[in-house]
Amino acid sequence: MTSNIIRAAGIVAVALGVCAPASAAEWTVNSSLQTLYGNYNGSSQRQSMVNGGILIHADHLDTSGLSVGVNATKLSFRGGKALNQQSYFVSARHKLFFDALPGPLTLSLSGHWINNNDVTTNTDNVSVIAPQLSWINYAKTWYLDLGYARSRYNNNLHVDQYTPTLGLGFRQGADWLQLRGYLIHFSNPLRAQNKRQTSAADVKYSHWFSPGAFYKPENMQLGGLFGERMYAVDNDAAAVYNLADIQQGSLSLAAQWRLSEASSLMLMLGNERYLDNTRAERYNNRFAWLNISQNW
Repeated sequence: MTSNIIRAAGIVAVALGVCAPASAAEWTVNSSLQTLYGNYNGSSQRQSMVNGGILIHADHLDTSGLSVGVNATKLSFRGGKALNQQSYFVSARHKLFFDALPGPLTLSLSGHWINNNDVTTNTDNVSVIAPQLSWINYAKTWYLDLGYARSRYNNNLHVDQYTPTLGLGFRQGADWLQLRGYLIHFSNPLRAQNKRQTSAADVKYSHWFSPGAFYKPENMQLGGLFGERMYAVDNDAAAVYNLADIQQGSLSLAAQWRLSEASSLMLMLGNERYLDNTRAERYNNRFAWLNISQNW
């Protein structure tokens, strides 16, 4: 799922330099460093996963923006072998305002490029193109989007993904509920563990707390995945699940703390359930994810 930091910094510098504004005050920039550790239980093949990367968002006058990121993953197998992967992400977005709509439309286009040392080449040289149309009202109580992703894999596999989303805000912005569907179709069932398609629903509930002691979280998030999905693309997390088997659900809990006016820390703990049809075994991935974010 989820090159080094020097290369990442180079990509970011080039991307931001191309569209450098006349006035820096017109731009807001957020950078985040993230790392993940996962341990597999019940798998005869997989042992652990370590993941780390950097992601930068730059927005111009709240009307357009650019995101770039790079990620490195090490998937360790039982017996001492490992798969090493590098992932790159670029996304551009632009808001459109219409008098007839009580909120802006946002057009976005994202791309993912993935390379690794998979000896079968089945998960190597992956490319994804993902457009999305979204809308949120000015009161931020309603959100809708429709996303599409086209993924190309080696050895005769293309994946088409559709992601309709509904978001609801309530209690004066203290709570947010998001429901997202994953409808995924495979061009070659032999490359998708004999599946022609999978469907799943991703549910996230977030709550923001009133200010308190430094150890009190600013917000908490409960997430769950229901159904099945494979080769999924998650543009919110800038991630492609190219290394996963059939995901059959997940549960996670996250908390975010405000470190300063411009920086924050988020910790997420969770468990993902998988099915490997080729070996007829089910296993879990118990993971911890840490993110440190800074506004500039």
